[in-house]
Amino acid sequence: MSEAVGEMICEGEFEEFRDPLLKLRGVTPEFAALLKEAGYFTIESIATEVPHFLFQRIGERMGFSLDKAEALIRDARSKLDIRILSARELYEEELRRKTIPTGSKGLDEILGGGIRTQEITEVCGSYACGKTELVYTTAVLAPKALGGDVLILDTEATLSVSRIRQIAKARELDPDEAISPIHLRRVPSSSDLIATLETAHKFIKERNIRYLAIDSFVSPFRREYPGRELLCPRQQKLNYAIGLLIKFARAYDMAVLVTNQVLATPVAQYTTTRPEFLRPPIGGYVMAYGANNRIYLQETDKPNVSIATLIDSSYLPRQSRTIKITERGIEDAG
Repeated sequence: MSEAVGEMICEGEFEEFRDPLLKLRGVTPEFAALLKEAGYFTIESIATEVPHFLFQRIGERMGFSLDKAEALIRDARSKLDIRILSARELYEEELRRKTIPTGSKGLDEILGGGIRTQEITEVCGSYACGKTELVYTTAVLAPKALGGDVLILDTEATLSVSRIRQIAKARELDPDEAISPIHLRRVPSSSDLIATLETAHKFIKERNIRYLAIDSFVSPFRREYPGRELLCPRQQKLNYAIGLLIKFARAYDMAVLVTNQVLATPVAQYTTTRPEFLRPPIGGYVMAYGANNRIYLQETDKPNVSIATLIDSSYLPRQSRTIKITERGIEDAG
């Protein structure tokens, strides 16, 4: 082999190593740039996409079409060895999943070990019941538990790094080291949230993000789509956003936690005592079907003490534990 040919092969291999999109059949450097412009930076981002969404975002530039979108996704899936698993293989995969401790052994117990990778965990409740505190506590504990970084998306502009440092210090961790693997972004609108998720593949891959928390997930949709007449478009966008989270959780072996607000229903108190019926989580069935585990935090008459109830799970029974908010974040109450 001549030196010139050898150099060309090495250069081609280096390009593929530097840009994984070039491993896909028919993807040139120019088309790879087009994919990145649309937010597709990794093979996973292509493999988990829906063909008509991919075509919608790329358009007909450079001769792209819906058929080519379907072929590109098939090729990406083949590169990732996506296939049908036997029950034994799936069970072994489930055993390999990791969990993030919540700070409360009782809450970990009803969640089957904590906030689990490849799943979406929803935490809902009224204000001051501990939802954001759970985000802070798990953000501090996640890097050690999962061996990767944390990304927090804040839709309410209430995130406090000072509080995260306080929790780390109370848990005898170095505050500077504790916040080093935590990345934060404020997302003021539902469109910004969706755009951030659509283009997050590169950041997730480069920074090895293993834990994504959104506080609060449904809040921007609730603000921007008021009234029954806007319920349909709101739920469609919400469902699309949840679909993106499911893709992230599975493609990157991530744990995903979303907090959610509740709806006041004064009449319900006369017909039921279950917290999720008294003040149901917002988002309707879209949220109910999207989350693997749903935790409801119900405040008590004691300061900083809440009852955490697993109100729904795809594989765990309904249980409750009492938690409290301390300098260390979330802990067992008594």
